[in-house]
Amino acid sequence: MPAIEVSAPDVESAIAQGLQQLNLIRAEVKIEVLDEGNRGVLGIGAKPARVRLTPFAELEMQQTATPAAAPPPVADAVPPAVAAEGSPPAAPQTIESSAVALPLPEEAVAPKIEGEELALTLVRDILRRMGMKRYDVKAHSVVPTNGDEEPSIWIDVTLGNRHDEEMMLSHQREGLNALQTVVQTMWSHQTRSSLRVNVDVNGYRRRRERQLINMARRLADKVVASGKPITLEPMPANERRIVHMALRDRPGVLTESFGEGTSRKVQIKPKR
Repeated sequence: MPAIEVSAPDVESAIAQGLQQLNLIRAEVKIEVLDEGNRGVLGIGAKPARVRLTPFAELEMQQTATPAAAPPPVADAVPPAVAAEGSPPAAPQTIESSAVALPLPEEAVAPKIEGEELALTLVRDILRRMGMKRYDVKAHSVVPTNGDEEPSIWIDVTLGNRHDEEMMLSHQREGLNALQTVVQTMWSHQTRSSLRVNVDVNGYRRRRERQLINMARRLADKVVASGKPITLEPMPANERRIVHMALRDRPGVLTESFGEGTSRKVQIKPKR
């Protein structure tokens, strides 16, 4: 989500309008006052205030996207294999994608869970029936190292078409959420298992998880410093769970969900 600039009669009104446009809270954005404006005299000579709001998630993505320096060459490196003697190595096939895959926290690759191939087949069939042409689907089984979570199956979908990516991830990720629901329902019905099948598209869920964890930690620091609770915006159940898990061992704070349906929120409170 890129930065935006907003104009209003005063600074606080501009900030409020910007937060509403971004659907974020003040703690989730960096605020820069570009012009404090001027109310003038009886409206004469009035000048609007201007502010720039940059989501911290955008700043984190920019830092993640910065390419790391190439490691120095190794003298004894083994040369890459070639298809045939005297023939150059075949160029790897790539597809256009802006995804940055981040590793999930506290997670390790596990032996293949029974039903992994079924989940892979379900996702491929649904994408094909949706008319998508350029995509890659991979599956792996994961198990958290802390032992408190159940094993799960993770399906990574990489879309090579910008239009398909926008269709899946725009409008509050309705396409991705629908794909997740259909795959989970079909897989659970056929396997009679309650294990979770997580479907991700172009690394969105992994990036979002990292953003939520970083945000939760920043807000927890503010709660400890101020002694006052902070209430987050309404979130779906899977995102509320990420916040709870990120702060469950954080000294000095505790988290609590409240509200009903789509209005359910997480509150971070000082531990008394």
